[in-house]
Amino acid sequence: MSCKNTQHRFSCSKTRSTDTWRLVLTTTAHLHHRTLLPPTATRPQALSLFRSHDKLIRLDPDLSSYEEVPAPATAKDDTKYYKVTDVMHALPAGLWDSTVAFAAEITDIENGVEWVVRAPLGLVQRTLFTIEEASDDDLCGEQDPEKKSGRLALVEDVEIRCSRLLVGTVKGKIEGNWKGIHKRWIEHLATMEQ
Repeated sequence: MSCKNTQHRFSCSKTRSTDTWRLVLTTTAHLHHRTLLPPTATRPQALSLFRSHDKLIRLDPDLSSYEEVPAPATAKDDTKYYKVTDVMHALPAGLWDSTVAFAAEITDIENGVEWVVRAPLGLVQRTLFTIEEASDDDLCGEQDPEKKSGRLALVEDVEIRCSRLLVGTVKGKIEGNWKGIHKRWIEHLATMEQ
């Protein structure tokens, strides 16, 4: 901080050192996951499932409870706001209690949803869940040529911005949970096909 005496009053301004420390202690991590959808899955069904925020939130294996909260004055049109409480077992001792409440914003986008989490300790996690055409890598295990045509994939792109001390724990939770979340999402999708 730099300070100067102005008529017997001190006024202080932040210097670059504060921003430098913030940069040193904060990091960003990116994760990318893809899951091939069943041959019978359609884009309209998948997008309809994304629009059910209740089902999306309930895919969280650590969910304790959630509630919709009023939108702030600066809210985006297609965004819903929630307070979500998770039970957390794998956090470093003393950082959080066994439950953590965080703000969640879910915005419907053209090909899926954007889910932004704002949690204690400065954690901001932005996840895009989208539906895309299946890539050659997605189809590599599929032998039947008829089952390759027109296939779709569930794509999850995650950006985590938080303390360097916390990023490993957050990445570990996401990496440990994504396959189960995608599996349950596909199970919901299968019930829509019937």
